[in-house]
Amino acid sequence: MKKKKLCLIVLILLFITNDLYAIFFERRKSIKDDLFEYYFLVAPIERPGFGSLITVGSIVNNIPIPWIEDGKFNLIGGIGKGKGENEFEGEEIDAYGLTIIDFPIFSNNFTFSPARLSATKFSYAFYERGIDSDPERKFTIMADRVAQNIGEISYYFLDRQIELFYTFFNAEVDFFGYQDYDGNIVSLKGVEGFGSGTSKWTERWGVLLDDTDFRRDPRIGYFIKLDRWEWPNRTPQESSWFQYDLETTGYIPIIDMKLIMVITQYLSTSKVIYPGKVNKYTCSDKQLVIYPKCQDIVDETYKRDLENSKKGRATALGGYERLRGYPEGRFFDEHTNFRGIEIRYYLNSVDIDFDLLIAKGFLAEFQLAGFYEQGTVSPDLGDNFWNNFKESYGFGLRIITGSAVGRLDFGFSSEGGATTAYWDYPF
Repeated sequence: MKKKKLCLIVLILLFITNDLYAIFFERRKSIKDDLFEYYFLVAPIERPGFGSLITVGSIVNNIPIPWIEDGKFNLIGGIGKGKGENEFEGEEIDAYGLTIIDFPIFSNNFTFSPARLSATKFSYAFYERGIDSDPERKFTIMADRVAQNIGEISYYFLDRQIELFYTFFNAEVDFFGYQDYDGNIVSLKGVEGFGSGTSKWTERWGVLLDDTDFRRDPRIGYFIKLDRWEWPNRTPQESSWFQYDLETTGYIPIIDMKLIMVITQYLSTSKVIYPGKVNKYTCSDKQLVIYPKCQDIVDETYKRDLENSKKGRATALGGYERLRGYPEGRFFDEHTNFRGIEIRYYLNSVDIDFDLLIAKGFLAEFQLAGFYEQGTVSPDLGDNFWNNFKESYGFGLRIITGSAVGRLDFGFSSEGGATTAYWDYPF
């Protein structure tokens, strides 16, 4: 009862303070913030474990909504065609996606962001659990078709400095099967809860506090986000679980507003909802004659799958946001601890308006960045959670337009390197 009263008091205070201008750091304004922009792009995409695509897409920012005062939203869409990998190697992939960002419902403070993403001959590789996992051992899920419907409802307070949000993900999957860590192909087409027409539902609830001078391109202030995910199992052996994330980031100007130090700390943990189902296999007499160690191998696999079926999964490290020198999803376990520092240097403003056949917008600035990151994953919150970190470092080039930030990051690690071309900052 006390918790309910506390939540009610917090909500009342939020509504009372909704007309205030800022929490502590006032927003930085620009006459180009609401500029209508569009970009048409043709780009190759290669994702290990999935395949390679040639995509044609468009990004349109600040599309006006006439019946809502200052109402605007953004849109990203595209189609792709390419070749698959794994069991789908050489087969054609067809993909498309459409995302609408912050479409105003009654005002710009109450928005809905829907998306539809789809691909055929889809496969996605997972690494083994643990910070010391073998980079060569992968578990690959494969589907003849996958489509995802996404929707996010957001309510903003102050000058979009506090956000309450709810997100749902409904995946429609025609499972083909999976390839286990030992290279064996296992069909899922006749397995209950999988096969053709399977639906997997994921939810996220969260609150975001963005007390910075500019949400898109912050140079002073702090950022805190807390959210909870509810994940379904993706194979019969896998558990379903809750995932809890806490992200804190600070922006500290070192030289005027030209050289900015960004520091971040990210913690993630998980809790099992339902354990997975693992069946024990017994080798036949014929298999034992041909492979005398058949039962030993099968028993070892059963033991490993049974242990993992009772564990959750926190946010993975590696990819475009955290430990950028490693491939996406490289490290995972029940708990995640990540920290990073990035130095951003803004070159002199260029302030160029452009209006071309394939692009229209405003080029504001270029930015150079250097970063250093540490992260670990652990089965518990003991000593390993605060030690045994993997490191990543690198540099990046950012382009800041009237309504977006594009980045090209080059990350390096003990396992090689990775390149990220993405929209928005990593933190």
